Amino acid sequence: NDQFPVMPTSYFSSHRDMMYTNSFPCVVKVGSAHAGMGKMVIKSHHDFEDFRSVLAMTENKYCTAEPFIEEPTYDLRIQKIGPHLRSFRRRSVSGTWKTNTGTSVLEHVEVTATHQRWAAAAATLFGGLDILTVDAIHDSKTGKEYILEGNGTSSGLAPEFADEDNRRIRDLVVAALEESLAPA
Repeated sequence: NDQFPVMPTSYFSSHRDMMYTNSFPCVVKVGSAHAGMGKMVIKSHHDFEDFRSVLAMTENKYCTAEPFIEEPTYDLRIQKIGPHLRSFRRRSVSGTWKTNTGTSVLEHVEVTATHQRWAAAAATLFGGLDILTVDAIHDSKTGKEYILEGNGTSSGLAPEFADEDNRRIRDLVVAALEESLAPA
């Protein structure tokens, strides 16, 4: 939907279940891989079949597939730590399609109303999240942004703001501990 535009994703519980019916190219992600690892661009059903045989040999028995956005303008990371929000735009400098690997430029950008809405919605997941990121991609052909994934505390911090963000995380943890230890 337009309010929370999640990238259409196919889930395969094992290599035996891999029957991709969407168009190519697509991106296939192995299991719970992150930080750009375990992802490949698959250009045809022949490549998909090759990938399927490789997945059969791994301990990560499941994978996902989603449409590949060719020539994205940038990707986005919306970060929430407690009530504090930041948005970042990443652009590849090295020419790789994965902007979170290789060489890329990370630019701190204004938090839009859309980013606020996405972070607020993601914060309601799993009983509530105080620390999270929402990763999205901008399709240069359509001008639309699509949410790729949400991350919890394993999100990583932007180097420029890491000290400040670590203090925010510390303060959240201390406040939660104090609340849990307070007499009823």
